[in-house]
Parts: sequence; C-alpha cells; structure tokens
Amino acid sequence: MYPKRLALLALSTALALPGLAIAAPGNGNAFGRKPVTTTTTSTSSTTSTTRTTTTTTTTTSTSSSTTSSTTSSTTSTSTTSSTTSSTTSSTTSTSTTSSTTTIPSCLDGSGPLITLTGTWATSYDNRALLDLTRLDARQATFLPSPTDLYPLNLGGGSGTCVSGGVELGQYDRSLTWDQMHTMNNAGVRFENAGVTVENVRIDDVADGIRPVAGPFVIRGTWLSYVRDDCVENDHVQPGLIDDSLFDGCYVGISERPSLAIITSGYDGRNDLLTVRQSLIRLQPMPGPRGGLPTDFGNGQFFKWSDLATHLELDDNVFLAEQVGEGGASTMGIPSSLVGCSNNVMVWLGQGPYPAPLPACFTVTTDRSVWDAAVATWKLRHGVVP
Repeated sequence: MYPKRLALLALSTALALPGLAIAAPGNGNAFGRKPVTTTTTSTSSTTSTTRTTTTTTTTTSTSSSTTSSTTSSTTSTSTTSSTTSSTTSSTTSTSTTSSTTTIPSCLDGSGPLITLTGTWATSYDNRALLDLTRLDARQATFLPSPTDLYPLNLGGGSGTCVSGGVELGQYDRSLTWDQMHTMNNAGVRFENAGVTVENVRIDDVADGIRPVAGPFVIRGTWLSYVRDDCVENDHVQPGLIDDSLFDGCYVGISERPSLAIITSGYDGRNDLLTVRQSLIRLQPMPGPRGGLPTDFGNGQFFKWSDLATHLELDDNVFLAEQVGEGGASTMGIPSSLVGCSNNVMVWLGQGPYPAPLPACFTVTTDRSVWDAAVATWKLRHGVVP
C-alpha cells in the first residue's frame, strides 16, 4: 500500500537501526541508549533413585515312596525373601550468566566518516555528501542564532548518518511565534534521501528537524523549547520517528505543505509516517500565533493536510496543558491514521480532553505518568539528572 515503506524498512536494516549505542563516559556531548545487559539463569536438577526391590525365591522338593497300591507324596516348600531398601537423592545446581549487547548506531556503517568537534557559531553546510556518509558530531556543540539559521544543513548522496551533537539556540526566548517563524530556521535540515538522525540534542529553535527528502529515520533525539514544529515534514516524506523525547513543542509534527511545495509536486498520500515509543509534549509559549505578545499558547500535536502521509502511532505518550490556538477540533488525531496501539494522552487542561481520540488511546489527568516516562527515557539514554 505504501511503496516507500519498503525502502524505509530496507534502510533500517542496512543501517542497523534496532537501537542506539551509548557514548562512553566523558565522550563530549554524545548520549544515546545504554547497552542492554541480558541475564540468563539456568537451573539443572539431577535426581538419583534406588528403588525398593523384594525378591522371593520358592524352592519345592518332592519325596515319593510307594508300597503295593498305596502312594504317598511329601512336598516341602521353602521361601526366601530379600529386600533392598530405597534411597533417593536429589541434587540441584543453578548457574547465572550475564551478557551485554550494545545496540548498533548508524555510525557502525562503512561509508565515509566526517568528524565534527568543538563549538560552531556558523553553519555546517554540506550539500555534496557522498553516499552512506557518517557524520559524527558527538564532540560538537552548535549555536543556532539569527545569523546561523541552519547549523546542520545537508544534501548530496543517500544514506547519511547524523549522530550526536548538541544545539543550544541563542534566540531570545521571549520572542513571539511570528518573530521566530519569520526567521525560518531549523536545527537539522536535510534534502538527501535515506538520512538517519540519532542522539541529537536541540533546544531553542523554530523547527527542530526538517526533512526535505525521504525516507528518513529520527531516533533517540531530545528536543526542547521548539518554537514551531518539532518535526517539520511539510514535504510529506515517509519516515520513522522512534524512541525520541520532544519535551516542549509548539506543534508536534507538521505535514502541511506550502503552496510552493504543492506546486513542486510533493504528495504523501501513498506514504507512511510511523511514530513509536516516543514522548511529545505541547508547551505554551510566549506570543502564540494569532495571540498577543503577552499571551502564552501552543499549537497542536499534528498539523495535517489532505496531502499528508498515512500515520501510525504505537506506544507513545503525549501531554497537553491547554487547548491549542486553533481550537478544540485541532487537538485530535489525523484521519489518515492507519495503525495505532497503546498510546497515552496526559491531559492537564479543564474538563475532558477537547477532541475525540481513537480507541488506541488512554486518557489520564495524572501528570506523574508523563514525568515517569521522561525519567525512564533519560535513564535509558544515560542522561545525568
């Protein structure tokens, strides 16, 4: 049904995407999923049993004597019984073995390696990457700002791996939505197919990650105070968002192409975006769209259009404190949903949740559900409290 989904699955296999590798202690700005330790306990029991055996021996002897027509017979029987007592002994031994498996990173590939280190106040702009390039930014810090709108701006060959790195936005945190949106900036932007972005930390930008081509994989990323879209997928590309923490988005995910994008022929209706095992929180921010600079507001989880991809949601936790600036009707789940299981909506606003949710959602007003999920994610990714 979704031709590019096969390409995405093939990409995931080729880049060894079941999980992430954690950086070694002291490895700069990198973080990721901790190695998985598997403990196996085996128990063996040995039982020896000597059964009780009773042996009976019967001996018969016959004596006969005959006189004329009279016959007499004498029979003697002797019985000997021997009994062997039973003895049962049981021995149980238990052994425990532990093995540690490091979940692969896209850096484990074999393509060209580019290592970025130090602090970057200007953009790393490379639109001529070779196929399967590995971009190791685990030792790099980027400073997005009004003079550095795209700290990572990539293109070229397919299958690029972007791993690690911290982006600390230098934008005034009191700027309104319109002021940030007008600058049109994003933490990571890429226009090549088959990109994986993993273990990246981004704070204080307009858009977090902006795919222009697909399929793409976003995994193990941690975004906060994103003033517009945590993921701006307005080019409606197929992709996977996995095991990520979006802890403060104005809008969660956008798939609303501009007129220019539509005119260029982009159409996601035959493609699929999957979001799984991730956490997405809408954060009220200053000067929301259509509001006063003194107001605090947020958008919606999914900003969708008729050209958007199909959507699958599995094992995610969402949190909203209030209705989005677009009204209650925008707080629901897109009608292009084709797969859904085990999602939680944490609602901290007034009354019941403002929009209908499918049966694959459980609604709770308990903030601790979100807090526990965040704490678990950070522990799993080696984030120091």
